[in-house]
Amino acid sequence: MIGTATVETKTMPFFKRKPVVTVGSGYWQVRVPNPPKHSTHARLLCDDDLTANGKPKSAVLPIADFKCFQGVAGWFQYIRMDKKKNILDEYEGTWHWDGNEVEGIDLLEQNM
Repeated sequence: MIGTATVETKTMPFFKRKPVVTVGSGYWQVRVPNPPKHSTHARLLCDDDLTANGKPKSAVLPIADFKCFQGVAGWFQYIRMDKKKNILDEYEGTWHWDGNEVEGIDLLEQNM
């Protein structure tokens, strides 16, 4: 064939999501595991506090306000909620919040 040439196409590299992100600003900054896409809130189940029926107390906050969990220890997971506070999705993965930071966050960041 006359006049044929091979053209090398370049594709943009896909960026790998960081395992740890910093949410909040100023004094309210805290490092947490990277939330899944479309997650809007974090739900914390307290370690020690139980309700009258024996279930652990829980709190739900927007991810940007995560530092409001300060002083309360427990397990948290990411969820997706709509404007009417209905839970649309519960994402896999739970992490332990010790009241000030996520336990093992440094190891998660190093395994990048």
